[in-house]
Formats: sequence, C-alpha cells, structure tokens
Amino acid sequence: MPPLRPNDESMKVVIGIPMERVILQKAFFSFIEIFVAGWPVARLEYTRNDIARHKFAEFMMSTDYTHLLMLDSDHIHPPDIVQRLARWFRAYPDQVRVVGGLNFRRGEPYDPCAFVDPGDGHYRRMSEWGRGAIEVEALGTGSVMIARNVFEELPQPWFAYDYTHLQGWPGTDMWFSKLCTDHAITLWCDTTTTSPHLGDMFITEASYRAWLTEHGVPANQG
Repeated sequence: MPPLRPNDESMKVVIGIPMERVILQKAFFSFIEIFVAGWPVARLEYTRNDIARHKFAEFMMSTDYTHLLMLDSDHIHPPDIVQRLARWFRAYPDQVRVVGGLNFRRGEPYDPCAFVDPGDGHYRRMSEWGRGAIEVEALGTGSVMIARNVFEELPQPWFAYDYTHLQGWPGTDMWFSKLCTDHAITLWCDTTTTSPHLGDMFITEASYRAWLTEHGVPANQG
C-alpha cells in the first residue's frame, strides 16, 4: 500500500497543534518538514490544553476531514509521522480508530506515556514492548491520530482535567483514554514511532533505558 498523501479521498487528515506560549526552535524545524508536504492545519491561538483539543475536534466535525492528528509543540516529530500513524488505520480499518506514537515523559524516570492494566484495574506504565501497534488502556497525546467517528460516539467533553482519581495522572490524555475505554474504543500505541520530548535534553527510549539500568523498574510499571 503506498503512503498516504495529503487530501487523499480515502483518508483526509487535518493536523492540530495545541499551542504553548512559545515553540522551541528545535521543534519548529520538525514542523516545517511535516507541513511542506502539504498537510492541512487547523489554526488556533494559544489556549488551555483541554480547550484546544476540544476545539480541534469541533473543527474537524464541521468539515469533511476524516481524521485528526494532534501533535504537541514540545516534541520533535518525524517528518513522515502522518503516514506512519495513518498506516494502521488503513491496514486495520475495522479495528483501529485511535493510534498514538510511543513517547516518553520529560522527567525522571523518563518512562513511556502508555499504560496497561495487568489485571487489577489499575494502570501501569509499560516497561517492555514489542515493535508494532499494541493495545493499551491509556495513551499519551503527544502525537495521536483519532478517527472522526470516535468523536461522533463519545459524549462531551472529549478532553478535560480530572483531579479526583486516575491515580494521580489528571491530564487530558487520561481523561480521553478513560472515555474511550468506557465506550469500548480500543487505544493503540505505535511503538515504532517516537517523537523525542524536549526538556533540558531530548527524552527518548534511550533515556528511559539508561534510567532503568541505574534504578530498576519503578513500582508503578507492569
């Protein structure tokens, strides 16, 4: 199957970037590489993260786009990230409706922003994984592609903060993940696609592995 192209009638992707107050220069150039290919962009000024994501979804629903790709501005994204995430929708159209890249937390222990449930009803950050698209119970939204029909099925608000539960992870990613799992929408993590997280250094799988070597697997991982 050839790679997806902008405005392909079979799968029309629009990109939304929840804006921070600034975009780091190192991230800026990765966005240039993506946009010169011609992918359409939903324009939105800086606003709170949950509001920005909700507005991107609302925008897509008012158009004929079929998929929304949200890319955080503090990551360096691969230039072919649209095609990389889109391939799973095209290969498994009856199963895949939400796919995100495998990204890593900016702070120690630099662990994956992807969670599994070992069977006790509590999320654990992944500690080991294979290569490909794997099913998870919760997924970070540093780079995530969502099919239009997901928003058609889920109740609003699609994105919000909840500080009352979710094991101390109140972000919009956890809210959206729980909403999906509560409505039998499967979340997938593409472990072959990573967008290094910008902090005082680039945060990649190597950062996480180095921390594990020194400290061992954290208690909140399974």
